[in-house]
Amino acid sequence: MNKSNLFHDLIVEVRALKEFHNPGLLLEDLHIDSLDGEYHFTTSRETLFMMSRVIEDSLKLHKKRCTLYSGFQELSRFVEHNERYAKLANYADQIFIIGVADSPIEKIADNVHILTKNADLIRENRISIIKNKNIHISLIAEEIPSGKHHERYIGFYTNSKILTEKAVDLLIGKKILSNDTLLGKQTYFDI
Repeated sequence: MNKSNLFHDLIVEVRALKEFHNPGLLLEDLHIDSLDGEYHFTTSRETLFMMSRVIEDSLKLHKKRCTLYSGFQELSRFVEHNERYAKLANYADQIFIIGVADSPIEKIADNVHILTKNADLIRENRISIIKNKNIHISLIAEEIPSGKHHERYIGFYTNSKILTEKAVDLLIGKKILSNDTLLGKQTYFDI
């Protein structure tokens, strides 16, 4: 794992919680408030992609009440999901798609925003976060470079409010999400 990765510490924290059935031994190194929900650590690419879909689809259960943050590494990876996100826009309060600007993206809907500023900071991550004041579900994964042709990931998914807020705070702190973004102003960029 890359220690300079934006989400490295969060991933290590969840990994430690999962590997030790008695987290009491780790309390000096962990933030005890991270135990506020369920958390699952995985290296399965299939599980991460499936959970990303589950998180996205949960918008339908909470129509127009949640915001979705999705990291696609590069916008070219988003292109095949364009139609799906156009449908998800009907259920979301706001959707923020984050990716390096390597491909133009047409406007999808008024509540779907393409964020490219500082997106290179999460180029090695897969992110899917849905939240409002009561709902907090996140998937955070880091791509691990390998000599093989397929990608490998390490990460977690959780309904922990604390872990979800930490992930969003990291995005805000690195100016991937700006205050304008959080206030709901239009942040769509033509590439």
